Amino acid sequence: MELSDDLMAWLGPAADDLTPEQIDRLHAVAAAIAERYPDPDEQPERDAALSAAVQYLLGETTPEDAARALIDARRRAREAYVAAEQIAVMLVTDGTPKATAARRAGIDRMSLLKALGER
Repeated sequence: MELSDDLMAWLGPAADDLTPEQIDRLHAVAAAIAERYPDPDEQPERDAALSAAVQYLLGETTPEDAARALIDARRRAREAYVAAEQIAVMLVTDGTPKATAARRAGIDRMSLLKALGER
């Protein structure tokens, strides 16, 4: 089975490293990914899933690699949230209304209230 021109363009030189069987599988995987993430705004999700599929097929990544990356991303996301929460707390102590401080820092108001000891 031939890959679509769009998929071939997306793959670039990696297409040369795939066997015919892997190409067949990738075609099916790409269709499933497109179905799972159909919205045009979900292009980053489609790209991430397709990239992971190619890396897996080429033996460049393992499920354990994916798990480690996910754990690291969750840790970084938590650290970023805590930093934003601290900024919101400081905004409040500088006189900014709580709802405004939460919105500006990108956190939810209830989390801010908890951080302020009010919840």
